[in-house]
Formats: sequence, C-alpha cells, structure tokens
Amino acid sequence: MPKPQEVAVLEVNGQKFEDWESVWVQQRWADSFTYFRFTAAERDPIINKRGGPFPLIAKLQFKPGVQCTIDLAGQRAVSGYIETRQVAYDANAHGVMLIGKSATAWAARSSVDTKTGNFDKKNIVQVAQEVISSYGVGLKVIGSPDMTPFDKLQNEKGELVWDFLERIARPRGVVMGSDSEGNFLLIGDHSGTVVAQLVEGQNIKSCQCVITHEHIYTEYRVDGQAPASDDNSGTAASELTGKVGGSSPVFSKLITAAEQPVKTQAEIQARAKNESVWHEGTTIQATIVVQGWLRDGSSLWRAGDDVFVYSPMAMLNNNMKIQNCTFTQDNNTGTLTTLDLVNPELLRDRANFNPG
Repeated sequence: MPKPQEVAVLEVNGQKFEDWESVWVQQRWADSFTYFRFTAAERDPIINKRGGPFPLIAKLQFKPGVQCTIDLAGQRAVSGYIETRQVAYDANAHGVMLIGKSATAWAARSSVDTKTGNFDKKNIVQVAQEVISSYGVGLKVIGSPDMTPFDKLQNEKGELVWDFLERIARPRGVVMGSDSEGNFLLIGDHSGTVVAQLVEGQNIKSCQCVITHEHIYTEYRVDGQAPASDDNSGTAASELTGKVGGSSPVFSKLITAAEQPVKTQAEIQARAKNESVWHEGTTIQATIVVQGWLRDGSSLWRAGDDVFVYSPMAMLNNNMKIQNCTFTQDNNTGTLTTLDLVNPELLRDRANFNPG
C-alpha cells in the first residue's frame, strides 16, 4: 500500500477514485501535452455470478471525453480529459484502464483555422494567441522570447496548430511546450532556479547518462532569402547567410535553409545561433530515478525545474533541467519519480551548466 502522502486521486464530476493497481503520469515540458494512465483491478466480490455488473466497473463509469483532474500526494498534477477507456474481464478477473492527456493535446492536433491565415508583421506571441484562441487553452510566456515580427508569414492549408507553432518558433529560438494545467508555453531565454540536489549514493536510486558528440558540428550555417523590394534587392536579398561556430573537435559543417523568408542579416544570424543551441545542447542527457513523488517531503517534482546533479560515476557535476517528469506507482516497484534531465541551454535556460 502507498504511503498516505503518496496517493493518486482521479476526480471526474466530483467523483473521486484512488484505489489503483498502477499509476503512470508524465509531464512533458517541451511537448504538446501531459500524459496519464491508470489501471484498477477488482477487489470486491462479484455481486452477480451470472454475469451481472461488477462493483469496480460500476464505480469507474468514466467515459472518454470527460474532463478530469489528477492529484498526486495531495497536489494538482494534471487537468485534462480521459481519452481512452479499456475494460477486460472473464469469470474470475476483471480490470479497467483509463488513459488521457492534458487539455492542450486536442488543440495541438487541431488545424490552424483563422479568418485569413495571414500573420504578416506579427510577433510569435501574437501569432500563438490568435492561433489557439478558438481552442479553449491558455498561453504562458516563459522568460524573454525573441519578439521580432515575421515580415511575411502564413500557415499551410490544414497545418496542425502544434506543427505550425513549432515551425515558426524554431527560427526565433523559442521552445514550444505545455504545462499540465492546459497551457501552451512559449519558452524564451530565462534563468532557472535550482530547487533540489541529486547526489550519487544519497537520493539517486538509479541513473543512466549519455554524453555524446553525435549531433554537434564545428560550424552552423543558415541560408535564407528576403523578399525583394526597392531598398532591398539583388544578392543583399537573395543570399543572406548566418554562421556560428560549434564545439565539435572534428571539422564538420551543417547548412540549414531558413524555414521562411527573413528580413535582415541580424535575423539570419540569430537563426544560425539558434541552430547551434539545438545541437550543442544535446551533448549530455541523463535519466535519474528517485524514491517517492516529493522532492523535499512537501513539493512534487515538476518538469521545467532546475536541479544540481552530482554523480562522479556518470561524470555529472552540474546544473540540469527536468524536461520530462514521470510519476509511477505499482505493487512491484513502489512509488517512484523518473526525471529526464538535459543541458539547461537546450531549453533556453541560462543556468550555469559546467559539465564535469
């Protein structure tokens, strides 16, 4: 049985259920939704041996499409919807599985549908607000995203909301994300605060760490074009190039075409800088498992938080950022939290990294 302070509660229309066989909740800070999955097995005696309704199934009449909230250890972890319900039974055993996502999942997979489909001269925040306005989700801005307006911008016919926003976020150096409360995130440059320490031999239950130079280069180059005009024509408009150095010890070069027309040399240079960030930030990733759901005995671990990691065996002695946070509970492994950690710079965090 879980500790009293480590109970998962699913609530639908004022009805609460907490008698779970297994719990799995994953917050994804740089993705379009939080994901959850619960299973329950029958523990009450069958009230009708001739095939009548089982008590468990009667209790869990939660249908796909209904709104729900999930509390872990008494703290709100997800606001979303049940997407899938599975029931399996025979004469001797029966169970229910409920699968769902945070509210942003439905908006993310919907198509962009505005009156004109034209976003000329608007910045990324204005574009995002307009695109999601009809889908009932919120927008939060983290830090200071690049607010340079797009000179010319249109969505493709039928383009999905998430695909469109990610496409325009990349050249602005913005990371698209979501929280578990139903908000899209526009993540710009920010300075995170370290909320906990993960120390080998103390609170790290297990660790898997990958240090790689597979995706880094010596030079990142982005080529783009600007719309020709009376004051901007010829090669000045058609041959814009931005270059940024990388950290690869072996000479290598990545050339990327700008996703849409750019206006100035400064814009194409910023695009090259952003390309370097996406690649250089992948050099180190770690997955660390800790006991329980609370990082300090009172607060849930949260995707987007910064932590300090000290693990000589994994060559870690630096600040890292939680990209994904997975809460699990079952009879075999108990109550665990799995933290997927990355270089803070990958998620636009200026936290001091100093890989050890």
